[in-house]
Amino acid sequence: MESTKDKASTDPPQSSTIPTIIKTEHGTTSLPTPPFSRSTSNTSSDVDEGGDKLQRPKLVQRKSSGTMIIPRDAPTNGPKVEYPPDDARAMSPRRSTEETELMVKTARLSLQNRVKEMQSGLAAIAAQVDSVRANCDSLEGNNLALQEAIGDMTRSLSRQGLNK
Repeated sequence: MESTKDKASTDPPQSSTIPTIIKTEHGTTSLPTPPFSRSTSNTSSDVDEGGDKLQRPKLVQRKSSGTMIIPRDAPTNGPKVEYPPDDARAMSPRRSTEETELMVKTARLSLQNRVKEMQSGLAAIAAQVDSVRANCDSLEGNNLALQEAIGDMTRSLSRQGLNK
């Protein structure tokens, strides 16, 4: 069995700061703890019941800081900033409600006119497609009539050639 003198010589002395590691839901944090020293003699204050480990400090529980998301309908309490007249931010173009309404109306009219032009162009293309389709149908009818006529002539010529 080892004596306490041999055991003390095998353990390295610990007189430095040992960090305490705290695990939270956001990750781990390392906090320094006050330095302690381990003596070679075992005293009742250093020994935990049945072992020679020192007691660790209790982990501190923190409350959640909560969410930082601000709802869209929350009132804004930001300060209203007034700029001096010679500041470039004050000289930027500001439009009144009437000006913006006029811009919206002109843009809407322009868009409506463009839509009408495109619709009339589409109607012209549809009419042209219909006329081409009708022309194609009449040509197919004429083609069938010609094929029947050619078939009749071929049969009559073949009958005349067999009768000779």
